[in-house]
Amino acid sequence: MNLRYVLLAGSGFAAINSMSATASAQEQSQTVSASDERGEETEADRNTDTIVVTGTLIRGVKAPTGANLLTVSEDEIEATGAASATDVLNQTVPQLPTFNTVAVGTASWASPVPKIGLRGIGNSSGSSSGQTSTLVLFNGHRVVPVGILSTDPDPNLIPADVLRTVQVMPDGGSATYGSDAIGGVVNYVARQSYEGLGFNYQHKFADNYNEDNLTLTAGTSWDSGSAYVSAYATRHDAILGKDRDYITSDFSSITGEDYRSSACEYGTFEVNGTVYSGPTPSPVATAPLCETSDGTSLVPKEERYGLFGYLEQDLSDSLSLNIDAFYSRRDTESYTDIGSIPVSFTIDAGNPYFVSVDGETSQEVSFDYSRALGESRITPQTFELWQVTPSLAWNIDDNWQLRAEFIYGESTAEISDRTGLNGSAVNATNINPYDPAQTNAAVLAALADYEFYSRGKNTLQSAQVVANGVLFEAPGGNVAVAFGGEIRRQELDNETSIGPIGDRSNLQTFPADRTIKAVFAEVQVPLVGVGNRSQLVEELSLNVAVRHDDYSDFGGTTNPRIGLDYRPFEDLVLRANYQTSFVAPSLADSGNKVDTRFQILTFAPNNYFVFIAGAGQNVRPQEGETFSIGGEWTPSGISGLDIGVTYWNTKVENLVSLSLGAFGFAGSFASDYNLCGSGFGPFPASSAGPCTLDYLNSLEDIYVRIDAGGAPGIGSIEDLFDPGVNIAGVIDARRNNFGNLKMDGLDVSLRYSTDTQFGSVFGRLAGTYLFSKDIASAPGQPYVDYLSGETVNGSTPRYNVVGTLGASAGAFRGSLSVRHNAGYDVPDGEIVGQSSIDSYTLVDLALSYGLEEFVSIADARLSLNVSNLFDNDPPFSGAQPNAGALGGFANGSTLGRAITLGFSAQF
Repeated sequence: MNLRYVLLAGSGFAAINSMSATASAQEQSQTVSASDERGEETEADRNTDTIVVTGTLIRGVKAPTGANLLTVSEDEIEATGAASATDVLNQTVPQLPTFNTVAVGTASWASPVPKIGLRGIGNSSGSSSGQTSTLVLFNGHRVVPVGILSTDPDPNLIPADVLRTVQVMPDGGSATYGSDAIGGVVNYVARQSYEGLGFNYQHKFADNYNEDNLTLTAGTSWDSGSAYVSAYATRHDAILGKDRDYITSDFSSITGEDYRSSACEYGTFEVNGTVYSGPTPSPVATAPLCETSDGTSLVPKEERYGLFGYLEQDLSDSLSLNIDAFYSRRDTESYTDIGSIPVSFTIDAGNPYFVSVDGETSQEVSFDYSRALGESRITPQTFELWQVTPSLAWNIDDNWQLRAEFIYGESTAEISDRTGLNGSAVNATNINPYDPAQTNAAVLAALADYEFYSRGKNTLQSAQVVANGVLFEAPGGNVAVAFGGEIRRQELDNETSIGPIGDRSNLQTFPADRTIKAVFAEVQVPLVGVGNRSQLVEELSLNVAVRHDDYSDFGGTTNPRIGLDYRPFEDLVLRANYQTSFVAPSLADSGNKVDTRFQILTFAPNNYFVFIAGAGQNVRPQEGETFSIGGEWTPSGISGLDIGVTYWNTKVENLVSLSLGAFGFAGSFASDYNLCGSGFGPFPASSAGPCTLDYLNSLEDIYVRIDAGGAPGIGSIEDLFDPGVNIAGVIDARRNNFGNLKMDGLDVSLRYSTDTQFGSVFGRLAGTYLFSKDIASAPGQPYVDYLSGETVNGSTPRYNVVGTLGASAGAFRGSLSVRHNAGYDVPDGEIVGQSSIDSYTLVDLALSYGLEEFVSIADARLSLNVSNLFDNDPPFSGAQPNAGALGGFANGSTLGRAITLGFSAQF
C-alpha cells in the first residue's frame, strides 16, 4: 500500500463531520490516574462530574467500586514505542497470557486477529471457543467482531498513536456489559480532542525485518464542539523460521532428538540397503534431512491502513451529540513451509522418469515440492471493517441525564488458505519424484492451483438507552442510580469453497444470527462520607449492579455484582467485590456449521468409525464467578507513591472446548474417544453397547450438514452404509460445553513519581502471581494442576512482572523497562532431556527529545526505542514441532533486538 494514497484519503475524510468519538468514549475512561509522570492535570480531574469509568454506569466516580482498575497511561503507551494496541498491552499488562510475546493473527480460521484473554481464561486455557472470555471495548462500547470461526474484535483497528489510555479491569463485568466479560474488560480509549495537524512517523528494524508506521491527525474546535480525524498506514515484512536461529526442529546437539524431515527437495529412496538421492539417483551415506519450518512465518507480512474520527457537538444547552467511527483494512500474507507437506510415491516402469539403480522394478520415493513450487505456500488474507457509533446525551436537569447510543458495524474476513495442494493433479506416473521441478509444467500448475477459500461477514447492530442521576442526598453523600436497556443484533454469514484459485462454483453459505435484549440497573450508595464520617471510617461506599440478558438462541441469564469501598483513613482504601459473569457461545461455536465435518473411517471390512467435528449443538454459555479483595495505599508522607494489592478468585463452568483431549486428557482411543454409548458430555448413554444407526440419526446437525451439500441426496445416516454394518464408535470432536476451571492469584502494583531539581523521576512495577490454575477436562473428570507440570498443556508461568524506571529533564525523557515471565515445569518424559521451560526476561529502552528550541514546530520530538535491548532469544523447548509449526522455543516470542526511530510534530 502506497502511503501517499492513505494521506490523500485522510485529507478527504477530514471533511466528513460524522467521524467522531462517542460520549461514552470520553466518559468511560479518563479517570484512573490523577496525573501522568510529568505531573500534568488530566481531563478526568477537570470533568469528574460527567465522567463514567470502565466497569460502572454511574457518572462522577473515580473508579468502579470494589474493583481493581489498571491503567496504561498516555506516557506509558508512548514509551513502549509500539505501533499497535496489542503490542502496548503485551509490554505493560502482566495479567495477559500473551505478555512478553509478539502476538499476531494467523492464517487459520480460528485466530485471524490477536486474542486478548486476561488471566488466560478462555482460549488460553485450552478452550477452542470462537472467542475469548475478555470483553474488548473501544471508547467504552462494543466493536464489530471479525473472523470466520473467531468472533473477537480486532484490537489493532486504531493505531497506538491515537490511544489516550487503556483501561483494564480483570474482575469480570457482565453486570455492566453483558457477555464476554468473565476474564474482565479491556477498554481502549482514543484521545478526546485534537487541535491542529499532527504527524507521527516510525521506522522499526531488526534482523531481516523492517516496519514503517505513519499517522496523520487533523482536528479543530469551535464554540459548541470539536472534531478530529486520524489516518494511518503501516507495513512490515515477514519473519520466517530461517530468519531466527532458535527456530529449529533439530535438537540433536541439546536433547539428542532430530525431528527434521527426510522428504526433501530431491527424492530419496532405499534399495537393497543403500540410500539413493538427487536429481539423478545416486548413493548417499545417509538420507538427507531438512527443516520444515524455514519457510514458515513467525510474523506474517502485513499492510494495514485506516481512518479514525471523532466529533462532539452541542445541539442545545441540554442536548449534545457525539460520534466516533472507524475504517480499517488489513492485508496479510502468511507463509507455510512446503516441506511440511511431505510426499511419497511408489513408482515403477509406468513412470517415464523411473530409473532402476540395482535391478529393482519399483521404488518408494519420498520428497517435498520445494524444487517445483518454492520454499513456501503463501496464504493471502484480507480483513476489512467499519463502524459508526453516534450517541446523544440529554441533560434533563442538574442531576439527571438520559443517554442513547447506537452502533452499526460490519466486518469481512477473507482467507485463501493455500497451504494444501491439489493432490489429484499428480500420480505415480506423471511426477518426477527425483527432481519434482522437472515434472511437466502443466501438471505442476494444476498441483499448485488449489485453495480453501473462506469468507466471514460479521454484522453488529445495537441500541442502548441509559438514565443516570441522583436519587437523593444521604448523610454520606448522593445516592446515584443508572438504569436502562439494550437491544443488539448479531449476524455471521460464512462462505467456503475448495478448488482452483478464484473458482467459487462450489461455494457454500452458512448463515447464523441472534438477537439479544437486556435490562440493567446500578445503584451507588455512599454509606459514610463527608457528612457522617468517624474515626477509622472516612468513607464507606456500596455499589450494587444487575443485568439480565435474553438471547434468542439459548435463553436468558442474570448476573449481579456487589462492590464495597472502605477508607479507614485518607491514605488507604480497601475494596472487595463479588460478581457472576458469562460468555455466550459465539455464532461460530453454535448455529453456524461452516466447519462441520462428517467422515466415515474404515478400520476393518464392514467395521466403521464415524468422525464428527465442527460447531456444537445446543451450546450453553460459559459461566463465571469471581470475587476479589484488595486495596490501595497512597501514603501522605511520601508524595507520589501509590501501592496496590488485589487477591482474586475465579471459577468458570461449561468451558466451550473439544471433547477429545483438548485439555491434555489422555486415554485409550477405544475407551475415551469412543463417545457413542458412553453418556459422555451431552450425548445419551446407550444400553445396547455398540453405537447404532438410531443413535447416529439422533445427531440432528449431521443430517443438516449432509443435506446442505456435503453429500446431496442423502437423507439419512443409513444411506451411507450397507445393511448389517457395525458402527464401532463415534469420534465426536464438535465444540461444546466441556470442562471447568478454578484459579486464583495476587495482583500487585507500585507507582512513584516526584519532581526533582532537573525535572522529574518516575517508576512503575506491576505483577501477577498465580496460586492455582486447575482444569477439569470434562464434567465428572478430576481437576488437573496446570502449574505443577502434570500436563503437557500446563504452559503457564506462575508469575509475570514488569518494572519501569524513567526520568525527564527539560526536553529529554527516558525510561528503562524490564519484562519477566517465570519458567514452568513440564511432565516427566514429555520432552526428551527437559523437565522445565526457562524463564524469559526482556529489557526495553525508550528515549525521546523535544526539538522546540531548535525548530518553530509545536511538540516536535525525536524518539529512539529499543525493544529487547540485549537480543535475548526465547527459552528453548525440545517438544516435537507439529507439521508446518515453528519449533525450538516457548514461553515468549520476540522480533529480536528491534530499534524504532520516530519523529512526531504538531502544526
